[in-house]
Amino acid sequence: MTYFNVPIPPFKEEKYGANSTTIRFVIRGNVPSKKNNQQAVTIRKHARSWAKNQQNLGKNPTWNDVQKAISMTSSKMRGNVKYIDFVKKHKPILHQQMAEWASRLSEKGLIFPLSKATMTLTFYFKNRYITDTVNKQQTIQDLLVESGVIANDDYKTLNPINSKSGCFVDEITEDIAFISLTTNF
Repeated sequence: MTYFNVPIPPFKEEKYGANSTTIRFVIRGNVPSKKNNQQAVTIRKHARSWAKNQQNLGKNPTWNDVQKAISMTSSKMRGNVKYIDFVKKHKPILHQQMAEWASRLSEKGLIFPLSKATMTLTFYFKNRYITDTVNKQQTIQDLLVESGVIANDDYKTLNPINSKSGCFVDEITEDIAFISLTTNF
């Protein structure tokens, strides 16, 4: 098939057959968007140290000295505090749920982290606030990796991924993320 002069090859989907099992996890509460609320911070330690040394030597800074000090600064992204708190809170919860699945299915060969799985992710939102499902999906995927549920969230490990979300105002009192992972073992 060709669309807009781009040949599209047939997609080769892997089939999960009779040996597949679906395990489910539940996260309650707000899922923050990991990439939102990150802050760029300037690291000035080396520049300040150099400038202090110049001052101790009794040197008056020239324009070139100012430029040199500026070039000694760097920047980094500081993580989203809400995301960090989210992981601290939910990692033990996922570990408890993993332990339950391990006790039920370890005799059949279930081993964490899963090296290959499909994921269906459903978000139930308690209010009418319109939110970005993809950002929250990325947060859940990263939480699954950090908790040891899945080995990675790349396309070889977690594929396909299906997600959906909806408003359940007056039906629930807190947001819910319902995660279904299907795997063969």
